[in-house]
Amino acid sequence: MRAKQVRALPDRRNICIVGLTAALAAGPLMLWPRLLLAQTPEPSGNSVRVGDRWTYATKDEITGLPTETFTHVVTEISTNRTVIGASNRENSGSRPVIFDQDWNRIEDRDLKFKPHNGLGIRPALAVGIEWQTTNEARNTKTGAAWKNKVTSKVVAQETITTPAGTFEAFKIETRRHEISAADPAKFWDFEYLRWYSPQINHWVRWSLLSKAQNRLRTNRSEELIEFGRKE
Repeated sequence: MRAKQVRALPDRRNICIVGLTAALAAGPLMLWPRLLLAQTPEPSGNSVRVGDRWTYATKDEITGLPTETFTHVVTEISTNRTVIGASNRENSGSRPVIFDQDWNRIEDRDLKFKPHNGLGIRPALAVGIEWQTTNEARNTKTGAAWKNKVTSKVVAQETITTPAGTFEAFKIETRRHEISAADPAKFWDFEYLRWYSPQINHWVRWSLLSKAQNRLRTNRSEELIEFGRKE
């Protein structure tokens, strides 16, 4: 299923699959899980281009109120990283955020991850796939450091509709346990629900619940409201 375009922007990319006509004759509902698997980026490639952009609206799920609208724009691509310019509509400036090709965050302002934050995807996603990573995070300005254990699992394939269109997506459950390197008694737990769409190689919906020492700290959601490619 092709997502509708916003402001007459062109399709994110063209997807060609051998035998598509014959497969369509068997019914689209039987076909789309196979299409999703075929569209998932391979580790040796990078399907994003400079100028690609995704805009999200966020909401505080505790109060039910909207918080901010922000945009990610691809500003630079190399063989092993993608640089995003992140900005919100309330502020005119943007900050660089560095990801690897699987959307694991490597660097964000003063925050650096080694090897990465573990919140990316895995190539050739399919329901039931699980993975686990560990990482270290450090604030280069304050010197504060943390250790993280991240576990993820693809739990479903779903059709998701947002203001940006309708997308076929993988639903990924992720848990992150973070411990202060200076004081192991201080810890935080994060629960993520994320819907990744190979159609646009990005997230279309995201929710986060976080706790500090078992006390609720954050409950927020993000939803894609616009995407496109620079002409």
